[in-house]
Amino acid sequence: MAILIDAHVHIYPEFNKEQFFSAAFDNFLTVEKRENLVNDVSYVLALAEGGEHDVFSTLYENAVSPENRVERETDSADIIFYKTAEPNSLLVCRGESTIILLAGRQHVSKENIEVLSLFSTVRHKDKTLSLPDLAQSIADSDGLVVLPWGVGKWFGTRGKAVKSFLDSGHEFPFFIGDNGNRPSCWPTPSLFSHAHKKNILLLSGSDPLPLVSHYDRIATSGTLILGEKLSTSHPANSLRNQLEQPGDLREFGCRMNSVRFVCDQLRINLLNRFL
Repeated sequence: MAILIDAHVHIYPEFNKEQFFSAAFDNFLTVEKRENLVNDVSYVLALAEGGEHDVFSTLYENAVSPENRVERETDSADIIFYKTAEPNSLLVCRGESTIILLAGRQHVSKENIEVLSLFSTVRHKDKTLSLPDLAQSIADSDGLVVLPWGVGKWFGTRGKAVKSFLDSGHEFPFFIGDNGNRPSCWPTPSLFSHAHKKNILLLSGSDPLPLVSHYDRIATSGTLILGEKLSTSHPANSLRNQLEQPGDLREFGCRMNSVRFVCDQLRINLLNRFL
């Protein structure tokens, strides 16, 4: 049994949703074959929606109720969204394949450090709470805390704040996360090694940028979990239980080409300058 999870997902307005989810199915299947996984592989996309973005709510409102689920052609290319027995998860189906889509938010601490709240739709006002207080608030609102690496975001005083957080004792489970935008020429962040020594695990994802060309980066990197098959009626709760007592976790995917990394960063900086 295996679970492939992209734990840092954004669905931007720039993305065509049909193309986005089709790319996710195709990329998960590619990873499954490359990792030589067989039988009962669960595909998971964990959203990390920031600001006013709330794609999950829109998809949930328009999703089909489980009792109205019908048999479809196995080779159908249509993508259909089904509700589960949970308010924070959906099933995305194409033919016989299914992706579990989980709600989640991305927040920013007072120190300007990103913190993900997986499984939760609760919003916390950005840049008002310190990193420890924000993480605690996320945990109190039933979110799974993940500190994702970002380009230039773990240097200097912010890096010290992350290290201090890793060194502090916490009563709630939390992870750190790598992402597919880290270029192949970039060394492994030292805080990853520091976290490893403290038995803090990586829960990584693709973290696509708000560029049209990034729609197909979804599910190209993430975390492989060897565990039990996820429930399709309560997938969020099922995954949470496995992550609270994780077994064999390892990353999948590869680092970004250095040339594309530079081009993407230039494009993002230009977009930010004119917004």
